[in-house]
Amino acid sequence: MLDKEAPIIDDYSRTKVPEDKTVNGIRIASIIVGIGVTLPVFFVGSEVTQALGLEKAFWVFMGVCLVLSILCTVTAIIGNRTRLSTYMLLHFSFGKKGALLINLLVAITLLGWYAVTVEIFGQALTDAFAQLFNVSFPVWIGIILGSILMTLTSIYGFRIIERFSSIAVPLMLLFVVYVLYITTSQNSIPTLLQISGNASMTTTQAISAVVGMVILTPVLMPDYSRFAKTDKDSLISILGLTIGFPLVLLAGGIPSLITGEIDIMKIMIGLSLTIPALCILIFSTWTTNTANLYSTQLTLSTVFTKTKDAKLGIIASGIGTLLALFGVATHFIDFLNISSIFIPPVSAIFIADFFFVKRQQYELARFNELPQLDASALVSWIIACIVAYLGAFDYITLTSISFFDSFIVAFTLYLILKKIRN
Repeated sequence: MLDKEAPIIDDYSRTKVPEDKTVNGIRIASIIVGIGVTLPVFFVGSEVTQALGLEKAFWVFMGVCLVLSILCTVTAIIGNRTRLSTYMLLHFSFGKKGALLINLLVAITLLGWYAVTVEIFGQALTDAFAQLFNVSFPVWIGIILGSILMTLTSIYGFRIIERFSSIAVPLMLLFVVYVLYITTSQNSIPTLLQISGNASMTTTQAISAVVGMVILTPVLMPDYSRFAKTDKDSLISILGLTIGFPLVLLAGGIPSLITGEIDIMKIMIGLSLTIPALCILIFSTWTTNTANLYSTQLTLSTVFTKTKDAKLGIIASGIGTLLALFGVATHFIDFLNISSIFIPPVSAIFIADFFFVKRQQYELARFNELPQLDASALVSWIIACIVAYLGAFDYITLTSISFFDSFIVAFTLYLILKKIRN
């Protein structure tokens, strides 16, 4: 899931970011926080908290976000020191054709996020209208309406709405804090901790789900950190994930634990927060998913170079809408678990390549000398995915957490294969 300020990602996508275009770390951190204030993140917070109970869920949220923050720290430094986008960085480790393959994988993941988000958006819109205006309409109308708005915004009006969304981030944070304040003031923390989970998922499955929700951030972190003035600013930007995401997850989880609801708008209706929830959550999700579609379109354009960007965006929107209409959100947790298997090896490989193989020497002047496909990277990625997939079903036991399995195997195997080839 991507940010609400697409130009910060798209500018200089194939060249280095000039020094005069860099910004401070706080601004980047605010963008990353804005990523989290969206309906699917609240949904995951609700699912995990109801399954595990508040105490276990809290440690899962904090633990996962802390580990991924450490990983983001490394990839953020890579982005800051090279001033290159993730798209360009992948060429150095995976090769030119290999980078297109990974880009296609990222595009599919983004499309999955778009489909899930537009479905939850449609459900939230339906619930809010029924509560506020006593107007009932089928969820599919909300899904199609939401998708049309997001598609049109992505094609025609995104630059206007994205500027407003950057102003809205502080309001979103205030909303999250207020939700936590309301729920914890009405119910004491000791009381909340005594509410047991329904055991609908294990701790390992919960970890994989939360990892899958955030796992694109370390891979795409260079897209943000290449705009940071210094290494210190790139590290400050990580606070958006370390602090912001656990707050949003808890703001979805604690009210869900109290009300017994998973549907975020029904939860907010139960807390008498229908109008602010409609304004904040619907708008933030609209802008975030517009960015998801916009980024999907741009990512696909690097693979399907002969097709116009707008056409790719419309096609992607159509596919995402169909998935939403077929109820893809029902399989959202499964989708996150799969993401936690296939995405981590990507960051593992370009971290290993940058620091230990190329020794921080990524020179655009030698870009044309890069291979079409790096066999070491591709083999490492495939084997890491297989190991993690088998581990998820307990056929192979390494760490019992697919994220760690895929990352460790890819990192280690890539360095071994590179050493053998050299």
